[in-house]
Amino acid sequence: MTFSRQNAPKHSVRSIFQVLLLLILSASSLTIYAQDAIDQARWDAGKSLFKSQCQSCHLPDKKMTGPALQNVRQRWIDNADYDGKSGEEWLYEWVKNNSTVLASGHTYANSLYNEYDKSVMTLFPQLSNEEIDGILYYAENFDKGAGPVAAGGAGSADVALQSTFPMETFLWILVGSLGLIALILWRVFSMLNKLSLESAGAGIPASVPIWKNKKLKTLLTILVVVLLGYFTASSAMDLGRQQNYSPEQPIQYSHELHAGKYQIDCQYCHSGASQSKHSNIPSINVCMNCHKNIQEGPQHGREEIAKIYSAIAYNPNEGTYFADDAPLDEVKTALVDYLKQDYDEEVDQDALDASVEAAYAMYDKPVEWVRVHNLPDHVYFNHAQHVNAGNVECQTCHGNIQEMEVVAQHAPLSMGWCINCHRETEVDMGNNYYQVYEKYHEDLKSGAMDKVTVEDVGGTECQKCHY
Repeated sequence: MTFSRQNAPKHSVRSIFQVLLLLILSASSLTIYAQDAIDQARWDAGKSLFKSQCQSCHLPDKKMTGPALQNVRQRWIDNADYDGKSGEEWLYEWVKNNSTVLASGHTYANSLYNEYDKSVMTLFPQLSNEEIDGILYYAENFDKGAGPVAAGGAGSADVALQSTFPMETFLWILVGSLGLIALILWRVFSMLNKLSLESAGAGIPASVPIWKNKKLKTLLTILVVVLLGYFTASSAMDLGRQQNYSPEQPIQYSHELHAGKYQIDCQYCHSGASQSKHSNIPSINVCMNCHKNIQEGPQHGREEIAKIYSAIAYNPNEGTYFADDAPLDEVKTALVDYLKQDYDEEVDQDALDASVEAAYAMYDKPVEWVRVHNLPDHVYFNHAQHVNAGNVECQTCHGNIQEMEVVAQHAPLSMGWCINCHRETEVDMGNNYYQVYEKYHEDLKSGAMDKVTVEDVGGTECQKCHY
């Protein structure tokens, strides 16, 4: 075949279309989903149990307070053949009563315990082995539920199909493909321009090396700025805010004792959580509701309770409050008489003096509690909305507070953490707060939707959380 300048443009255009077709077919092939059949009923049951029992500490695919639950069964099988029991048997026992597993000396169990800062996992003796299997089944297949139903004849099983190909990877490949297309088009059109100038008898400008091309430099500069901005924003979203922060408090208060052992409801002290934006720190008067009668604690005796009495100017020996003009010696004497009762026999004078001075330093002053969970000023978070409308348990954000002797920040409280929660958390449409979403109620009844998430009701809109 003879190639001439006259047919060069046609040949070039044909080549362009061939390249484009190849790239489009390549990109389209990436959208072919790896489809795995799942037992939808089992998946749904496992999801329900996971959300109610596990979600506050675990995610299927990421470490949180505890390890990711995906592939957890296999990890126990690989590491847990011990003392005549299979890995699965140990796994069931771990979920139901992990303390017995730790006490047995189980190597893998103790390595997990140490890896997660010796945090004690909540016991679930009420779960059967079949229910645990259901939770693990959901964790293994969490990204495959509620998809299109497989076609089949009468009697065929209903299965859900879903993509297992990461969407982010697909998008990056697509961007790369489009960039390659742009480069090819640029080169082809450059060639066509030269041919056009040649055919018109015009002079062809001298070629400029690609590294000296101003347009290309400008394009690359813009691309670098965009990519840097993207990665900076993505990284910033996942920045944790003082995770594990645990400041020293003016009075040693054990949540493990009050909320755990004695099962005092969180909102007895933090009543604002269900009534206002802020949870509020309780006043000393709330402490006195109990400690007028309970004058000795099981851990610190009278030492920390004495600080409460001193701060509110209360004389525990008389059961009355000090007068505003009470002599300071009278206050100290009362504290000494009260604290001396911690000593059954010989009094440790140095320890007694230190306790008296620590309590007296707080006399008739507000207790300056140190807030553990702090958000930036530009972030709006409403406790009442989450507690009442969202039915969010305190432990979801604050961790197993009933197991903390000293409170530490449990969650990272990052933007990414909040957004992921809003994307994954299902809205209870039976709650009166959500009756206004009539379309969603209709779609749920018709089967057009199987669930409504916080994101669906606007939970990821910028102005929801930022002033």
